[in-house]
Amino acid sequence: MGAVVLGEVTALRLVWEQMKWSRALLILLGLTIFWTASLFIAPLTIAPNTFAFTLGGANVVDHWNLYQGAAFNWYAKVIYTVGDAQCHQLWYRSLWINGNQFPIDARMTSLYIFGAFGLFWAMMTQPAASASRGIANAFPPRIQRWAEKVGVEKFAVLVVFLGILPVGIDGFTQLFQAVTQYESTNAVRILTGVPGGLVAGLLLGMMVKAIKQFDVEYRSMRFRAPVPSLDKE
Repeated sequence: MGAVVLGEVTALRLVWEQMKWSRALLILLGLTIFWTASLFIAPLTIAPNTFAFTLGGANVVDHWNLYQGAAFNWYAKVIYTVGDAQCHQLWYRSLWINGNQFPIDARMTSLYIFGAFGLFWAMMTQPAASASRGIANAFPPRIQRWAEKVGVEKFAVLVVFLGILPVGIDGFTQLFQAVTQYESTNAVRILTGVPGGLVAGLLLGMMVKAIKQFDVEYRSMRFRAPVPSLDKE
């Protein structure tokens, strides 16, 4: 029993060492988790129906006057304002809790949730001096060998493309609904956000790790470089 507990402690210690190898990535993961958790917590901190059945546009704060009301505490005000700045906040495309819409719609909520998992995936992946090589490292050895045959850059582009393709197809088909007559459902928005979030988190995480790895390799090269002799002949 003691050996099992010791083994679990050692495994957790190794995971923690990998997580903090790049402090920038660890901070990024922490901020992402805080923001994602806030998407669920903020609606619980205000009374039911305080933020409900709203319509708006993307990249603009539509409901500033609403946030200034006494019904919004400072925490909910910040979270909803940031969400408003990046999302339409259409009530029929949003998830609900406590009688309130989430600060962002279902697809973006899914992207952030699984983006956090993608960042953690990057943390557990062997670092590389390029994001492309890092993405290849995130896969099993058999896939890594195939990536090396086709080229790690091409492989990384393929992974990213396949990850965002479901979001692209669903989003663009919905964007032209006047022609397509298609309106996505929240279930589809959540499902398409899974690969998109994972790939986005992995890509961003490996880019951050690549910066750290490049610095490590550069310092190692400088350390091993021969020192010129100062002796005069």
